[in-house]
Amino acid sequence: MQDIFDKFQITEVIHSYTIHLDIERIDVCRDLFLEDGKLELRIGKAKGQDEIELLLSKILEFTRGKRHFITNTLVDLHEGGAYAQSYLLVVDAIESTKTIMTGVYHDTFVKEDGVWKIHTRKLVVDLSF
Repeated sequence: MQDIFDKFQITEVIHSYTIHLDIERIDVCRDLFLEDGKLELRIGKAKGQDEIELLLSKILEFTRGKRHFITNTLVDLHEGGAYAQSYLLVVDAIESTKTIMTGVYHDTFVKEDGVWKIHTRKLVVDLSF
């Protein structure tokens, strides 16, 4: 039963990231990462919560008026942490329902003080974009 609960908590972290990115709560996104977490996006890489916050602030230029949808999430628990893979769909939410981008998040998680945190997050954008 604990495995199901852990998978649910990890999925909540994944969803929290995209929702808070959409509402420009970069501070919340930052805190979803471990202190020494890593983030790799199309526009750059960051290590540590401060660099992650700066990178996410830069990406707001491109994401305002967009909605990020997470689908098809798989979580694999293992001793010491977890790995998750999720599909990402980004659509315009202001001018049309046009698909802006699709890709796959590859995440690793570690439980810190009873809370699942992102250790590494890498977005691989699909070639069509």
